[in-house]
Amino acid sequence: MNRVALGAALLVSCSEGPPGETRSSSDTRAALPEPSASSEGEARSAPSTAASLGMPTSSPVASVSTSPAARASASAAASAPAPTFLRDNPACPVPQGQPHWSWRRVHKVEGLTEPAVVLTLDVGAKLDNLEKVLDVLRAERVAATIFLYTAELAKSPRGGDLVRRMVADGHELANHTVSHKDLTKLDLEAAGEELDGVERFVRGLDPSWTTRPYFREPFLATNDEIDALVKARCYRPIWFTVDTADWRDDANAENIEAAVFERRGKPREIEAGSIFIFHGSQAANLVALPRVIGRLRERGFGFLTLGAALARSSPPKKVSGAASP
Repeated sequence: MNRVALGAALLVSCSEGPPGETRSSSDTRAALPEPSASSEGEARSAPSTAASLGMPTSSPVASVSTSPAARASASAAASAPAPTFLRDNPACPVPQGQPHWSWRRVHKVEGLTEPAVVLTLDVGAKLDNLEKVLDVLRAERVAATIFLYTAELAKSPRGGDLVRRMVADGHELANHTVSHKDLTKLDLEAAGEELDGVERFVRGLDPSWTTRPYFREPFLATNDEIDALVKARCYRPIWFTVDTADWRDDANAENIEAAVFERRGKPREIEAGSIFIFHGSQAANLVALPRVIGRLRERGFGFLTLGAALARSSPPKKVSGAASP
């Protein structure tokens, strides 16, 4: 199928809606605010958005021709179903190197073809501790996916340098909002700015960097409108498989380690593709992280960023009818 035909198929599939999702009587995407003109990452044309995700700047949708021959070709292509893994967010390009991509929420990387797990960190507060956590990851030679909330990073004279270090050390940047607020308690314009502000901050450090396509909601708080807003901005919601419980007031290295390797008093079975959540603000992780990494290595696991793990995973057995958006 040529680019014109594929573009038409994607446009037709947009009207059909995602497989397996239940929509309200009014499509919440229609109520989404337009990104402000000051948003560097959001105010660009479709080709620029594609470039920010590592896609060719002449995206299939952007290159649709209006010539009679092109319209005839597109009409013929429209009768063929678009690939199911594209149909739930056709306005956004598939990230480069992700042949089995879906925009559905991720709890675990299914079908990973090697013994590896994914460490994720939510970071943005207590920058002294964050710097030490980055020291641990560097010493352990582990690349993680780091979800940024940027209010404090943007105010600190060294906030930009910390993000530059993350990139230099091979970590993958992702979005966790500006101020770590419950998005379901904000109006849609304010919620959108919480995502856009993180992307502006990162692009202000280097225009080639982006937090797309990964996003984690503060407190995992979401609803249909927030899910639609997130998808419209070309982000994929990322949750986790293993909660380290490092966020608890009584967290220490011992109970963080126990939360990783035990479940309800019994040894936890950790599988390839499991996603772990840590927090860069927690001092206990300076001790817990090396222990957890060491024990996972003893079990034969390596470590991948989320993007690398998804790229190496096999196709999902079933996409349509899945429970998660």
